[in-house]
Amino acid sequence: MISPEHEIHDEVVLIQQFRAGSEEAFTSVYKHLYRRVYWFARKFMEETADAQDLTAEAFVQLWQQRDSFHSLDAISAFLYVTVRNKCFNLLKHRKMKASHQENLLRLLAEREPDGFFEEQVKIQLVARIYAEINKLPTRMREIFLLSYRDGLKPAEIAELLQIKAQTVTNQRVSAVKLLQIALGDSVLTVAFLLLLDRPDLF
Repeated sequence: MISPEHEIHDEVVLIQQFRAGSEEAFTSVYKHLYRRVYWFARKFMEETADAQDLTAEAFVQLWQQRDSFHSLDAISAFLYVTVRNKCFNLLKHRKMKASHQENLLRLLAEREPDGFFEEQVKIQLVARIYAEINKLPTRMREIFLLSYRDGLKPAEIAELLQIKAQTVTNQRVSAVKLLQIALGDSVLTVAFLLLLDRPDLF
């Protein structure tokens, strides 16, 4: 049986090594505390992946500040507070993003007469999206516009351009993926996807 004195000595040595940058000491701390911190994160996050990611981020932050800690209790407290704050910030960010997306969809979907502000929002968004469309390879851009702007079916585009229908489909899918990556920002991406469903807005 390990005596309390031995346990204290082991912790003292562990913390000294941890503060000195020992990866083995970090691994010991990680194995000792990970599951507790992870399940604490799960109290806030519904998705397992979110809890895992935020827990991992907390341990990275712990390692970056390792010379600030003098006991396992201090490390444990830091991890719990850090994970709690990260969960709160992520949930807050998602709530704000959802609100922005709802507002954008409402602005673009409500086609009120003389909606000057709505028209300005639409014009600016479409201009940003077209700027990225114009960066696509020539044939890909042509297929994308014929499909989503002009409403032609793959077979009709294939006949018009004298290429295979499968080529049209492949190019169209690639164009959408490239544009989603290029737009990046969540609000622009939502606007882009909405425009795909509403070609009359192009």
